[in-house]
Amino acid sequence: MLPLLAAAPPFLAEMVVLLVISVAIAYLSLRIKLVPIAGFLIAGVLIGPSAFGLVEDRELIEGMAEIGVILLLFSIGVEFSIEKLNRIKRAIFVGGSFQTIGTVVVTTGLLMALGVAWNAAVFTGFLVALSSTAIVLSLLSDRGETETPAGSMSLATLIFQDFAVILMVLMVPILAGGASSPLDGLFVLGRALLVMVLAVVAARKLVPPLLERVAHTRRPELFLLTVVALCFGIAWLVSLAEVSVALGAFLAGLVVSESRYSDQALGEILPLRTVFNAVFFVSVGMLLDIWFVVENPLLVIGIGLAVLLIKALMAGGAVVILKYPIRVAAAVGLTLAQIGEFSFVLERAGEAQGLYPAGLEEGSQAFIAVSVLLMIATPFLMSAGPRVGKWMARGRLAAAAAVRGSHHRRRLRPGRTALGVGVARFGHSLRHHRTQSGSDVARRWPRARPDRRCESRASARSGRH
Repeated sequence: MLPLLAAAPPFLAEMVVLLVISVAIAYLSLRIKLVPIAGFLIAGVLIGPSAFGLVEDRELIEGMAEIGVILLLFSIGVEFSIEKLNRIKRAIFVGGSFQTIGTVVVTTGLLMALGVAWNAAVFTGFLVALSSTAIVLSLLSDRGETETPAGSMSLATLIFQDFAVILMVLMVPILAGGASSPLDGLFVLGRALLVMVLAVVAARKLVPPLLERVAHTRRPELFLLTVVALCFGIAWLVSLAEVSVALGAFLAGLVVSESRYSDQALGEILPLRTVFNAVFFVSVGMLLDIWFVVENPLLVIGIGLAVLLIKALMAGGAVVILKYPIRVAAAVGLTLAQIGEFSFVLERAGEAQGLYPAGLEEGSQAFIAVSVLLMIATPFLMSAGPRVGKWMARGRLAAAAAVRGSHHRRRLRPGRTALGVGVARFGHSLRHHRTQSGSDVARRWPRARPDRRCESRASARSGRH
């Protein structure tokens, strides 16, 4: 037995520690009704170098975390079919753009007033503007609130943020001075647009026939291998054009979303995504230096409250602009008040280019501390949202919004607006994907959804008759 034990890979012990502690913390989190993602963050803090130091192979963990990010963006790309996005486009582009751009502008203005360079201020605004898609959608699904007004607006805003990440990733080299002239910046953007156009062409012409042939073999394992190969292969090919691997993974998902078998593809990839995402959030927790928080509690709390206030006001303001009641605005504002997982992707991309939050190297630790604390606080903020909304609705501040909201409800009955129908369908799709397992897919294999183009032609023929 001893030679066999001696032959174990050196990283195996650390992987066992990581997984066992993650399972234990996730179980305890469920018992105390804390979102498992917050448990993974806490597990990362405990096993990280600033606490017990049980895991020292940071390169291994970071590599697995990168895989988690790729799978997360790929699955989001699969969910973001063009058809689904079209149903809630007004809430996405009006509400989402107000929240994201408004947060970037306010954060940039405040930091520049404090003497921070404009490029570092804009970069910090990018980090603050994004919310956690994984945490918010998980909580909304668990609470059955995806189709509520607050859940609908939160979902639409998150969709816009996830699209905005693409542009933010492309802007990082420009902000870092990697583009020596505006022409270089335009070249970077043009190259990315070309990659996106090629992805759309592949979505329409190449990938659907490929998945069709593989699906007809009725072999789930072959289908899974094909989907994984498409995910990582397209992400790698896009990276050869010096475009973010994260963007490549998202485009790969968008390519697969145009196939009739995208539901099955997502059902197959979700278990893998769950495992690697757990590692991703554990790796985020490992980045937190507990002693930095102990030595600078007022700084961390002050920055956290500032981020909470800015994001709540911007997200709530977007809801008010769309003529929803103030109570919905308050709930959405607190739901989206955390800093998202994609902000860590951006922060790492910025660090590689010499960009740091607020232009300070120690700003990275403040950013990580605030992000982890706000993520852990998200379930409590979401629970407090309706109560805060009712309290605000009693004041004079809500008078104008209440009038607009009542007028909006008289004109458009709840659940019958384009936004309501679109988000209801989108939310149902998300819940379906999250509960679908690989065995479910295998039992129904190879059922595909009807071809959208065939549906439109049939509708046109029935309309003519």
